[in-house]
Amino acid sequence: MKKKRNNYSVYYYFLVLIRILLVFIPQTGYIHPDEFFQSLEVLAGKLLDVQCSPPWEFNVTTPIRSMTIPYFTMGLSYTFLRDANELSKSYFNQALLTPYMLLTIPRFIMCLLTFLIDYCLYKICINNNEKYKSRLIMLASSYIIIIYGTRTFSNTIELILFSLLLYFVGESLIFNNTLLKKKDYINYRYEQCKTTADKAKFHKLKLYLVSDSYRNCFVISTITVFGFFNRPTFLAYSVIPIFFWLYRGIGKKTISPLTLNCRVLVFALCSIPSFLFNILVDSFYYGHITWGEIGMLDVTMDKFVFTPLNFLKYNSNLDNLAVHGLHPRFLHVLVNIPLLFNLLGIFALCTVGKYVYLCYLKKFNLLPSLRSIKCLMTLSFIVPLAALSIFPHQEPRFLIPLIFPLIYLYASSILPETDVALVEAPNVPYVTQSRKTFNNYSFIRIWLMLNFIFSLFYGFLHQGGVYQATEYLSLQMKVVPTNVQYNIITSHVYSLPESLFLQKSGYQLYLKGKKNSILKKKVFLYEEGSRNVSSVLEKTVGIIKSSTKQFKTFLLISGSLDDDLDYAVRKTTIRLYIIKKFGLHLSLEALPNLTSYCLEFTKFLYGNNCLPLPIDEYIKWLHSLFTLNLYRVELNN
Repeated sequence: MKKKRNNYSVYYYFLVLIRILLVFIPQTGYIHPDEFFQSLEVLAGKLLDVQCSPPWEFNVTTPIRSMTIPYFTMGLSYTFLRDANELSKSYFNQALLTPYMLLTIPRFIMCLLTFLIDYCLYKICINNNEKYKSRLIMLASSYIIIIYGTRTFSNTIELILFSLLLYFVGESLIFNNTLLKKKDYINYRYEQCKTTADKAKFHKLKLYLVSDSYRNCFVISTITVFGFFNRPTFLAYSVIPIFFWLYRGIGKKTISPLTLNCRVLVFALCSIPSFLFNILVDSFYYGHITWGEIGMLDVTMDKFVFTPLNFLKYNSNLDNLAVHGLHPRFLHVLVNIPLLFNLLGIFALCTVGKYVYLCYLKKFNLLPSLRSIKCLMTLSFIVPLAALSIFPHQEPRFLIPLIFPLIYLYASSILPETDVALVEAPNVPYVTQSRKTFNNYSFIRIWLMLNFIFSLFYGFLHQGGVYQATEYLSLQMKVVPTNVQYNIITSHVYSLPESLFLQKSGYQLYLKGKKNSILKKKVFLYEEGSRNVSSVLEKTVGIIKSSTKQFKTFLLISGSLDDDLDYAVRKTTIRLYIIKKFGLHLSLEALPNLTSYCLEFTKFLYGNNCLPLPIDEYIKWLHSLFTLNLYRVELNN
């Protein structure tokens, strides 16, 4: 007998290897400033004592971001890197603290944490006798996991916690359903017994059954609290799993209605330790309380920091949200769902529409059972989507936790996992014993193609020159005198993570020899956003004139604006010297204008015209549009 093996496992482990390798290449793409400025920038300044630019969310007066999870994940990796750097310099005269290490070490920690998502999906499938290999392949091939999952977003932590929450609730649900079946069977047999001895046997069996009323209660409540402190929007994701956990078995004869109230009370009590832990960590981190004050018993309630409350207060003000951008409330449904999940999102929205239609027809018997894992996953997609769509500020990354229920529900529709014959009869041609399913692999091809494109775009192309330019400047700063000032003006790019320059915090006392010296700030960043090039150059002139004698001024601007830059420079007293071009880089704020050149190239292909440039020059020119250019700026004498 021979067992026919498929390649699902090989494909999955290959995708896992890709996920890890892309961390160390590293990915140069820059999805959103929050991947740096809501974690790495703050922690680097705190733990590595480097110059940084912490955002307003971390002001010590009314902070809105909890640092518990970032500190005990990415923060510990920076602590390890700091200590390893000191040992390496002492024994090998080699520094480990480099921009590359600052970028990749926290990402590797996040990458390792994403395997909890894979494990939770695997266990849920096993517990429910579902096929898991195609689901794992779909999950591992999603750019949500490969790109977003390895970035230091609080949304990535939210995805991990949501996956854990669904696993423990699902496990409790399955255990409860199994236990109820056993109780119903024992009660039935007990009622059928005619002798006292037989009734006593089944009564003993009932006593042996393990109570599951509070199963996983402490773990579920702890995950919920940590998720709430990480992002208060986690309440939208946790409400359905918690409801299913509380409602298990309610309505059955063997479970009294009082059980629901008891579960709510125990759940609240189990939440207290993690609740207090998060508050204490934040209060110490932001300096509102100290060990000295605790020793002197000089601690009052107003000294404790409750970051989720500050978060909710800030985001409940529409004027505050307007600063970050207001969007139509249908953006999540019509744009962000297809953008993030492509085929999975389309299948999910079609299914939701079908369920709404069934409700309209009052055919509730055709809906998933309220006690099933399918209903749990379906509502865990619908309710968070509806809740987050209420708020007018809608970014795609807010929805990335939805990948977990979508993979469980619809992965088999894209990649069917067919039944394969286990036995091959001798001297008989092999015949596959499989269900007649729609085994069209067009869907999986579309899925892989779209995720490959988005992985390249967000992983390497989108703002891809920012990290490269920052790393280059950081290395250059090591070989110049310490008293040289760097003025870096950026235009049409995202904010530079200042911590990657690895400059000691400015205006602080440092022990140098036997004297204490003040180290002045060395790097000054000027962000010009998407202002027109002429205004940027005017600002640059003012910066140079107000600078000290020992300074270097650089302009970092997208290569797609070269023509505008050349035209604007002629009207100023500035001279630009190109230092280096970093690519590939694409700023959506400065998209290249390819219309005329694409038209000329099309005519060339059809033999109706010749190219305005030789083909090799044409390719070089095309590449120059997708670069980030670093210029040395000087004034004409």
